[in-house]
Amino acid sequence: MKLVITGNPGAGKHTSAKIVAEKLDAEIIDINNVAIDGDSIAKKTSHGLEVDVKKLARLLARMTKPRKHQIVVGHLAPYVIKPEGISMVAVLRRSPYELVKTLEKRGYNAEKRRENLASEILGVSLYDSVKTFGKRKVIEFDTTGRAPDQTAGEILRALRKRPKPAGIDWLTLVSERGDMQRFFEY
Repeated sequence: MKLVITGNPGAGKHTSAKIVAEKLDAEIIDINNVAIDGDSIAKKTSHGLEVDVKKLARLLARMTKPRKHQIVVGHLAPYVIKPEGISMVAVLRRSPYELVKTLEKRGYNAEKRRENLASEILGVSLYDSVKTFGKRKVIEFDTTGRAPDQTAGEILRALRKRPKPAGIDWLTLVSERGDMQRFFEY
């Protein structure tokens, strides 16, 4: 079994992955650590680290072990993981109203917060995951107001029995609340 856990920064990927890995006795492959340890950082910018995705994809491809349970975790998953051999892709989503607080606590500057919040509202991680891995393998999970062990439990249940798509729609929520300008710069 090879599980991918992805989503925007602050959605709870790494914490949930640790719990799922413990329950499944699975190895965690943290894409961020592989990028740094494997010298896949192309350059450092004001937005953060820029990754050489081709180099990172090659490194990750060499790390797969077909007979071992593995969980690959990171927001770059749709860009650096091949769909072959993937059992399921869990895309973690969090309400932008909660996510903004997490990003502020992490010290993200205003521009980086806006970029990540817009990505979450528009469902970029979900879209890119479906594009890369296919609709059948991708399931989205709403982590808003949930403890990581609750999210991990949902992921484990989904591995056993695929639920119907969640259909998370932050864009409608933000629009209905009249907060488009708050989250989008225009």
